Amino acid sequence: MDLAEIRRTNASTIMLENALDELSFAMCLGKDEEQIAALMAPTSKKVISDSLARSMEQTFSKPKLWLDTEPDNTITNGPSYDLFG
Repeated sequence: MDLAEIRRTNASTIMLENALDELSFAMCLGKDEEQIAALMAPTSKKVISDSLARSMEQTFSKPKLWLDTEPDNTITNGPSYDLFG
């Protein structure tokens, strides 16, 4: 899995954890919905930039470089829905 796929997967995880659709996710990040939709499309050639990755981590209370870490694919107890950590 390359960095673009890892970031996209982890961004999807953030959306699931917080029960967000693309519009809500975009609004939380102060971005345009079309921009986020283009980034999140599974076949997208667009990549989540370093600055946007750090912004996502900060907005959703994730550790620095969390978005760059390959997911371990373990099953958890479900989404947390905690927007403010």
